[in-house]
Amino acid sequence: MATINNAIENVYQLTNLQEGMLYHSLNDNDSTAYIIQSVYEFDYALDENIIMQVLKLLAKRYSALRTLFVYEQMKDMYQIVLKERDPEFEIIDLSRYNDKRQKKECDKIIEDDVKRKFDLKNDTLLRVKLIRLSNNKNMLILTNHHIIMDGWCDMILLPKFLTFYTELCKGRSYSSLCSEVEQEKAQSSDYGDYLKWLAKQDKNAAREYWKNLLEGYDSNSEITATIIPSVTEKQMAEKELSVDVGITDRLIKLVESNDCTINTVAEAAVGILLQRYSGNDDVVYGKVVSGRNAPINGIENMIGLFINTIPLRVTCDNDTTVKDLIKNIQKQSVDSGNYDYYSLADIQSMTQQKSELIKVIFVFENYASGLENSVYEKDKNKAACNGRLVSTREQTSYNVSFSSFMSEGKLCFRIMFDPNKYCEEEVQVILERLLKICEEIAEKPNAKVCELETVIDAEKQLILNDFNATETEYPRDKTVVELFEEQVKKTPNNIALVFEDKKLTYAELN
Repeated sequence: MATINNAIENVYQLTNLQEGMLYHSLNDNDSTAYIIQSVYEFDYALDENIIMQVLKLLAKRYSALRTLFVYEQMKDMYQIVLKERDPEFEIIDLSRYNDKRQKKECDKIIEDDVKRKFDLKNDTLLRVKLIRLSNNKNMLILTNHHIIMDGWCDMILLPKFLTFYTELCKGRSYSSLCSEVEQEKAQSSDYGDYLKWLAKQDKNAAREYWKNLLEGYDSNSEITATIIPSVTEKQMAEKELSVDVGITDRLIKLVESNDCTINTVAEAAVGILLQRYSGNDDVVYGKVVSGRNAPINGIENMIGLFINTIPLRVTCDNDTTVKDLIKNIQKQSVDSGNYDYYSLADIQSMTQQKSELIKVIFVFENYASGLENSVYEKDKNKAACNGRLVSTREQTSYNVSFSSFMSEGKLCFRIMFDPNKYCEEEVQVILERLLKICEEIAEKPNAKVCELETVIDAEKQLILNDFNATETEYPRDKTVVELFEEQVKKTPNNIALVFEDKKLTYAELN
């Protein structure tokens, strides 16, 4: 590595997504978007001195943890890798409080740490808090800015943390682990190698590919809220549902017989969902890709931000079958994989929608399943590997973000949403409709997409019982539209989709 001066190890330009995150942080000081937080509990006392040594080792090993960002009074933005910089570490003792008070204090500490956000040019972008609880229990809070690492890094960083901790607890010296870290670094590539590879990619070829893919797209693909939620200070909430094991098994057999993977089905389901909500057979949403397909040795073990968001276009006509759609999405994924390094901002600039092109994003979390096989799950007999993941927290700058992953043999979907834009009841319906689409795909793979049923059971009951109650006396001083609005507000379901063939939605009534 080249040494710039006594303090700086390297200087790099930003990736496309890093630029977007930095712009968002600068333009919205009140937002907690891209603040990532994981909370772990341990049933024994953690040694604070060993933790400090572990954090030093991690910072030595991974340059992303020593990175800051400069942008003021400069033509371009840069990330600066310092030669030495340890993550911020704080110890908080709550052991004198009772359980109820401890929980209250912990909740406040966790919340305040998110609200504190990060100064990208001055703060260490990973901070760690050790909270002492009663009965030798401890809580460990890891908070970082998304700009330095993606979700895949969870499979790397925490197991490495626990491995170092265990080795030091067993009596291994800090200096010998430092030597091991230096040897690892000498034998493997660094995040900077990825950034250099990224700078050499053919931007003209990528631009041409994305221009052709999005040519003629003139729709608006979003999920419009139909119920105004109560105002809250929270900026992010999430809900999760899973597809039945039997249905998941049928989906897996479907994709295997068509040389696809389960994430292709999840992408198709989200596309169909957006088609029904928008009333268009041609929709585009943002697909988050891992970015780890670059031909760099050891890229799967690097810490850094590799992900990027690219458009996924889901188009159907009256004859498109479920199998056709899955194959089309699979082909698009393969083709776009050759150009998934290109800037979303540059892609959007070529479209008529510009920055409004992407309203919804989706990510299939391969690493979520991988965490089940990580060191802290495999080696539970070791004292330092008993950590329990209590909670995780992330947030994007989009009002609605979908994620999908496999867990215990089931395909799961999670929605992150702005609770000031969408109420929980409506998000629940969105998830239930997504599961309904998956069931339809599993049961009718040869059916036409336009024939799939997306009305959930609660909506059927509403139609059969409420709207078919012809003997009901209705107020004579209200119009049909006013009565329709009242009925929608009384139910947690967006029944407007029942009337999609007439293009009648609650949003239009407003």
